[in-house]
Amino acid sequence: MIRELLEATPFPPDAADVDALLHAFDVMRAARQQILDAMVGPVVISEEDRALADALVARDAVWTDALARAKASVGASRMGTKQLRRYAPTDARDL
Repeated sequence: MIRELLEATPFPPDAADVDALLHAFDVMRAARQQILDAMVGPVVISEEDRALADALVARDAVWTDALARAKASVGASRMGTKQLRRYAPTDARDL
């Protein structure tokens, strides 16, 4: 199961393309949810699986970082747009 989760968790695409990042995240999340939904009973992680689990945790951290950078980028973009609107002429006569 850990191997399947790791295989269903690719590295994120370039965070500069926020739409591609969010789409890849949705695809990954759905694939991982299917694996988790198919689990029955308690999960026992062997020593062999522990290295895979560590790799999965590391990959999750890469995703978390990419999503945080994308969020900051979108926030900065929105703030810039808000500031532009504040200083934009409100009347055609002001042009």
